[in-house]
Amino acid sequence: MRVVIQHSEQFAHIVQLLTGQTLNIPIKGVVTDNRECMAGDLYIAIKGMRTDGHTFLSSVKKAGAAAALVKYPDPSVDLQQIKVDDPQTMIGRIAHAWREQFDMPVIGITGSNGKTSTKELLLHVLSNQYDVHATEGNFNTSIGLPLTLLLLDKTNTLSILEMGANQVGDIEYLCDIANPTHGLITNIAPAHLSGFGTIDAIAKAKGALFQSLEKGISFVNYADERIANMQIPGEKVTYGLNADCDFPVDIHHENDGS
Repeated sequence: MRVVIQHSEQFAHIVQLLTGQTLNIPIKGVVTDNRECMAGDLYIAIKGMRTDGHTFLSSVKKAGAAAALVKYPDPSVDLQQIKVDDPQTMIGRIAHAWREQFDMPVIGITGSNGKTSTKELLLHVLSNQYDVHATEGNFNTSIGLPLTLLLLDKTNTLSILEMGANQVGDIEYLCDIANPTHGLITNIAPAHLSGFGTIDAIAKAKGALFQSLEKGISFVNYADERIANMQIPGEKVTYGLNADCDFPVDIHHENDGS
């Protein structure tokens, strides 16, 4: 994953505040995949289940990286290496600080299915009134969402963020980074059960989005029983097939079956 940094001075200021180190070279992009690294990038060395990003420091140096965020510096590589306790956590903190510069609505979208479709629908509708920043591709994870936030610009007036989860705690973590003002859970279904165990655990994990909106607005799908029964700490707007919803939906069948 790679994103372009449009305002290198602002970015460097945040990095300095959070790490205590000054970047030697202006950053042009942030990258987590050594194969996508370009000249002037800040490389995030993430240790995964199968590979350790630290093993590619020499590779990103050859590609022209400006610096690397690392847990284990490699003195044999002639590259500025900013040592932190956890590079992945740090890029999340940097992204949170970047997001906090902007006073705008941030809509978080999660659910078992339909996240991307819902995002695209909202993007299409809201672009008529707002300059919308939105998740691209599959940048909805603990790595992808922070990178998405780094694309926020002062020209944007609204953000739409997909939030994916494979285990309990993922949505809560993403909300801590993104600080959404509005939230929508599409549905609750038995997806990624291996990471959650039960569908009730999925509901609780996804429900963390609403729990983060004590001062925000939750859009509640009353057509999904598990979502309809969630505790909502802040303001809520309901929609669904029930007549008592704030926005009830009718289904009409045409003669052609549509």
